[in-house]
Amino acid sequence: MAMNFLHRNKDVEGVLSDQIQSLRDELRSLRKQASKRGSHSYNDARESAADLIEEISEALAPAVAQVRKQAHHAGETMRGHPAATAVVGVLVLGLIAAFFSSRSSSR
Repeated sequence: MAMNFLHRNKDVEGVLSDQIQSLRDELRSLRKQASKRGSHSYNDARESAADLIEEISEALAPAVAQVRKQAHHAGETMRGHPAATAVVGVLVLGLIAAFFSSRSSSR
């Protein structure tokens, strides 16, 4: 009877050992699949982001060129009329000071 129990115990251990090894192999396979999918997802996301950045830069290129042109024109105008530039600067600073003083007094 004791031998029969020991024999069955070894059989159960063998079956469990085989099942554990099978689960380890399956887990290893699942990890490989997940790694491949993660890598593909990362590459897809990176390509999508690069495409989006390219589209945005293409869409903004004319606006950036226009802003540069206007900034250059404004710089030329300021250099040509320094007194008017100083007056406008003082007015803008006065408006900013008035805005902040009115906000602080309303609290």
